[in-house]
Amino acid sequence: MKKTIGFRDICTRNILYVSGRRALLASLVLILWLVPGVIFAAGAGSMPDDELFPEAISQQKIIVTGTVLSQSDNLPLPGAAVVEKGTLNATITDQDGHFSLSVSGQNSVIVVSFMGMKPKEIPVSSGQGALEITLQEDNFNLEEVIVTGYGSLKKEAYAGSASIIKMDNLADVPVTNLGQLLQGSTAGVQFTSTSGQPGAATQIRIRGTGSFNASNDPLYVVDGVPIISGNVSTLGTSSGLDILATMNPSDIESISIIKDAAAASLYGSRAANGVIIITTKKGSSGDAKVSLKTEFGFSDFAVEYRPFMDGDERRETIYEGLVNEGKYYLGMDEAQSIAHADANIDEYAAMPWTGEWTDWKSILFRKGSYSSHEVSVAGGTDKIKYFSSLGYTDQKGVSVMGFLKRVSGRFNLSYDATKRLSVGANLLFSNVRQSTNTEGTAYLSPFYSVFNTVTPRDVPFLPDGSYAFDFPRNGTGRNPKAYADLNYQIENITRAFNTIYAGYKIIDNLEFRSTVSYDFNMVKGDQFTHPLTSYPPNLGTIYKSFDDVRSTVWSNSLQYVKTFGKVHNFDGLIAYETTDYSKDNIYASKENLANWNMVELDNFSVSRYVEGYERGYRMISYVSRFNYDYNKKYYAGFSFRRDGSSRLATESRWGNFWSLSAAWKVSEESFFSGLTTLFPEVKLRASYGVNGTLPSGYYDYMGLSSYGQDYNSQPGIVETQFYNNNLKWETNYNANFGIDVNVKNIVRFSLELYNRLTKDLLMNEPTSLTTGFSSILSNIGEMRNRGFEFELMSSNISNKNFSWTTNFNISHNKNEILVLDGIQTSIISGTQIRMVGMPYHTFYLREFAGVDPADGMTWFYTNTVDANGNYVKEKTKDLNTANAIPLQSPYPKVLGGLVNNFRIHFVDLGFTFTYSLGGYSYDSAAGKLDKEGTTNGLDANIPIYYRDRWRKPGDESRYGIYIANNKWDLADGYSNSRRIHSTDHLRLKNISLGITVPSKYTDYAKIERARIFASASNIWTVAKWKMYDPEVGNDGVMGWQTPPMKTLTFGLDLTF
Repeated sequence: MKKTIGFRDICTRNILYVSGRRALLASLVLILWLVPGVIFAAGAGSMPDDELFPEAISQQKIIVTGTVLSQSDNLPLPGAAVVEKGTLNATITDQDGHFSLSVSGQNSVIVVSFMGMKPKEIPVSSGQGALEITLQEDNFNLEEVIVTGYGSLKKEAYAGSASIIKMDNLADVPVTNLGQLLQGSTAGVQFTSTSGQPGAATQIRIRGTGSFNASNDPLYVVDGVPIISGNVSTLGTSSGLDILATMNPSDIESISIIKDAAAASLYGSRAANGVIIITTKKGSSGDAKVSLKTEFGFSDFAVEYRPFMDGDERRETIYEGLVNEGKYYLGMDEAQSIAHADANIDEYAAMPWTGEWTDWKSILFRKGSYSSHEVSVAGGTDKIKYFSSLGYTDQKGVSVMGFLKRVSGRFNLSYDATKRLSVGANLLFSNVRQSTNTEGTAYLSPFYSVFNTVTPRDVPFLPDGSYAFDFPRNGTGRNPKAYADLNYQIENITRAFNTIYAGYKIIDNLEFRSTVSYDFNMVKGDQFTHPLTSYPPNLGTIYKSFDDVRSTVWSNSLQYVKTFGKVHNFDGLIAYETTDYSKDNIYASKENLANWNMVELDNFSVSRYVEGYERGYRMISYVSRFNYDYNKKYYAGFSFRRDGSSRLATESRWGNFWSLSAAWKVSEESFFSGLTTLFPEVKLRASYGVNGTLPSGYYDYMGLSSYGQDYNSQPGIVETQFYNNNLKWETNYNANFGIDVNVKNIVRFSLELYNRLTKDLLMNEPTSLTTGFSSILSNIGEMRNRGFEFELMSSNISNKNFSWTTNFNISHNKNEILVLDGIQTSIISGTQIRMVGMPYHTFYLREFAGVDPADGMTWFYTNTVDANGNYVKEKTKDLNTANAIPLQSPYPKVLGGLVNNFRIHFVDLGFTFTYSLGGYSYDSAAGKLDKEGTTNGLDANIPIYYRDRWRKPGDESRYGIYIANNKWDLADGYSNSRRIHSTDHLRLKNISLGITVPSKYTDYAKIERARIFASASNIWTVAKWKMYDPEVGNDGVMGWQTPPMKTLTFGLDLTF
């Protein structure tokens, strides 16, 4: 009779067959299944396998054989545990998913399990033949781990607010910046971009805006190390260059977003705005697996951008304006007015010499393109594991000048040198080359030109083929086609982000770990303005800039993990960390180039300037955290961090940050036992903590003087900044309450309530002008963000041939200023106002009251204040008597996403919808477009919304009379609420469709997995306002920046 396989046999003999990370997972599963036997063995001392695992009682054994497969891709699962229910009789599958197990008899049941998947029970019967068992993913897997730089936290044991985003379902989305993947994936996170140009800087806000003058960006942590983040453009371009564009999203395993203080306080002064923890892919034991992925595609504007009238309609509208000028300004009758229009129309809208209207959009814009190619290798043994990748991405923007090219390489290695010593390295090398066009109101910007200042009557070339130079609205010599052909604005960043670490187990439960990270970035900028596009005219200008940016982080920690009496679980850590950051910059400019084909700095004759600076800061941190749980039922956590920063004066530079958290798994209580069938898990959790934000400037507390000032042709010194030793940290007090409910392992939902109070906000406090300054930076403001987040996940259908999962999230955040400087209750800032009791970004404008049907003139409300403090809504046509008032805010009332993933046999489909409701934008570009026939407006393009204009008495319209040389210029300085538009929208953010070729075909080619796919982003949008994209920046202001793109790609993914 064959003896039952022992635990040590399984771990030593069969583990050799396990490939990938599944070796470790298989071992963990077996430990969970066999833990009673392990405990018994520990109590009995050393026992042979035949005593620890006695022979089966039944004499009629049945040999059960079969294959275990993953339901999602029908691939084998090596390392899956196969256990005879109610016994310690077990085995694991080999590298092909096969198993063989001798069970007691016909009444036996085998249980098959694999980490991250739902276990399955199968009754045994004689003569049943080989089994084919498929396991489905467990969408509510509580074994998910949040990896921080200070140890790992299981999601199950975490009492705070965190979301984990697996990259599996987002791997096909065509993006160059990983921040774009977060939108709609989790509640409470808002993503915006300053520009749609490839590689442009992005903004991510977690639970609102938390500071007036310091950073509002979250802290980014990669493989446990805080990294340099944000805009690293050395040219100061309007689009910016996001350093996250140096990372290949395909190298990322998961992203964890920490929103409250429970874990964020571990990072102290950098975590007030949340923490985004990025975990890159790692190797696993088993044969090397080679993956190849290639994709290509096309891009265009996500929505139609600022549509304007074509040549014929524009000519007709200007003609109407000239007729109106004759009638209402020049006292002409109908016939005279028509003659006046006939005589002057060609001055503004003549057909060009080409005989057809010029399509400037086709000249300065194009269909963009996207291509990406990458290869990765992963594998290892039980001691050494590795992952390496090499990728190339080439994205061309819709502007003929815009592109991004990235070469990236990654190598992650871990090595268990001994039973106690482990070492490893995470290495990244990347080179990004970005070309951008100018944005904003620069006359040569393609967006400002095409949609405003160059019209269908203007041409790029003269009949002889030379560049045209006369543009009535743009100015002499400002030809946007020449600018696009001859000028360039290119930045190049070379990055080496390298981390090495070592861990040593002093005793079984106590480990020391040391990590050193060095992040080196060399950013080079080149900008050239050709003589044919220079204004004022010169012989060309060159600008060069270099940034040497470095950050060194050294962290040492001691962690103790121990279980006492089987039910008391303790995890404690203390750490010491130093950060050293430096930036060295030099920039220079020269002009007058003799040979336009030899653009080098040395070839320009006149030096304009050579300048530079060196800046940096240091920080020392002491960290501790302690987590405890009783029998996986009651959880408690505490963290404390003390930071000292060189950005503050000696007496103010130390800050203390801490957090408390607790959770109660109600479903583990005996009184809840009758409900566990319906609610397998119910957990309540709460956290409260304090973290902070440093001033953005590195030397804001110092008394500074500026040298190099000109004083009667002699070097001079100017005092530029007060000494302020009272400057300190902004302090963020964060409370969070949550409930997690699992309904029959089908639906899981979480509800979060939070209150985020920020004190000691940095503001410019007014001071006496006798000091030589008008203000001093001080900690005087207060602001609050509070709201809720709701997330629902469901496994709607799950069987061998069809699965469907859904994730829905919605969040609401209310931002409110509580204190400004303690004296003022409002501060006007252009078209916005900072006002106590209102959101930080609130529009402050004259209030539009409609158009008078009698004469087509625009009305505004005077908004004078009566004795009761109420606004008086009297109408006026005199703009100078209309008062600006606080109006809407750009912050949406609710935002969220809906994610669905389907699998039908070998076909997979996934899509994400995002939505936003209750927010508003201000169209600052309307200051250049709302001319209504003013003198310089006649030389500009006319938006199509002027179709809704007043034409005759009695008309009800949104826009007034179009009259040539209009005396009332509503542009520029006369900002008003007609330019406020809703940002309500629903967007199909991304969608992917894939087909995995059945293994019976790929096996012939020795291919483990072959998948073809199509993917798209921003492919469909429904928006309330249709003149520009509804996704605007955090301040709600929409100008002349590049809008988001929609991209469609096709690809092939192979694994060998």
